Amino acid sequence: MQSNLSSDVIVEILMRLPVKSICRFKCVCKLWCLLISDPTFIKRHLNLAIIDKDIEHQRQKLILHSSSTPSLYHVECDAMTSNDVMAVKLHFPLIRSSFDKVKFIGSFNGLLCISLEPERLFLFNPAIRELKVKRIPNLYIDINRSLDDRVSRPPIYGFGYDHSFDDYNVVKIMYESIVYVYSLKTDTWRRAQRFSYRRFNSDSGVPLNGAVHWVFARGKDSPLVSMPRLIVAFDFAEGKFRELPRPYDDAENVTAVGVLGGCLCWLGEQQDFWVMKEYGVKESWTEVVIGVPFLNLRPLSFLKNDEALLVINEGLIVYNPREDTHREIVIHGINGRGKLEIETYVESLVSPNVWNWELKEISD
Repeated sequence: MQSNLSSDVIVEILMRLPVKSICRFKCVCKLWCLLISDPTFIKRHLNLAIIDKDIEHQRQKLILHSSSTPSLYHVECDAMTSNDVMAVKLHFPLIRSSFDKVKFIGSFNGLLCISLEPERLFLFNPAIRELKVKRIPNLYIDINRSLDDRVSRPPIYGFGYDHSFDDYNVVKIMYESIVYVYSLKTDTWRRAQRFSYRRFNSDSGVPLNGAVHWVFARGKDSPLVSMPRLIVAFDFAEGKFRELPRPYDDAENVTAVGVLGGCLCWLGEQQDFWVMKEYGVKESWTEVVIGVPFLNLRPLSFLKNDEALLVINEGLIVYNPREDTHREIVIHGINGRGKLEIETYVESLVSPNVWNWELKEISD
């Protein structure tokens, strides 16, 4: 195929296109196919969404799962200008006997890590419809613990990206003390630093800055309810846990952290939450008061016009911080009325193929 455009101009144009369009252009000619599949182009396409907020908003999606259906759905975040949005079914082969156990562990760079308990993990890129499956080996069995104890305290997971090694990692905390980390690049599990904290729930960790974050308590002997809440991060590069400064010490009602606009959030149970504007700096914590009472809150992302997309009391709302107003979002098109799992992702060309997992390309 002949073109009057230079290769540099073609790259600049392709970088700004949606993933779906780029995948179609692989069929234009062999040269374009090689270009679009090149790791350098894939990284440039991804980085453009990181530095250009308009492009990030265009590529931003929600992925949803209902406990009453074996399907996954996605919603365009750009559609949130309306209070009624339509979910579109994704091609994702869940097992019908286990779909009520699906759990989103996290997303990063367009890849979603999904747990189908108890023994399988999925790495899924919805934009390019590639899926990889990993069976979790029985890494460690404590024969001194009863079966009831093992079942009642399910493992805690976290998924994130290690910038220093260009690797995606899964961390698994089991039996309140044992920690394993899975490297997607080397396809191996390794034992990590012993876990010396106590947890409040089985929520997955929140990825940010090469680490995964939770709210834990320190110590083993005191009643959990009386222990101070701590922000604990597992650093993938160092393979260690570390503590981050909290905005204040009296935090009995705080059991979770989140991420909004690339900033760590400290979440409570009232009408406010805190945002760490500069990662790791205690003085950068800023209080955000919203005019919506809540028992639980989870920030998802910023939309256009600086509106915030939040999950409040299991409902989806768009909050306008400048006017202190909010509106509820009603999602149509999902069968059943089960509890919704919601995760955000930004469409990318990042493929799980680079790791030695079982590959499944999802066809129509």
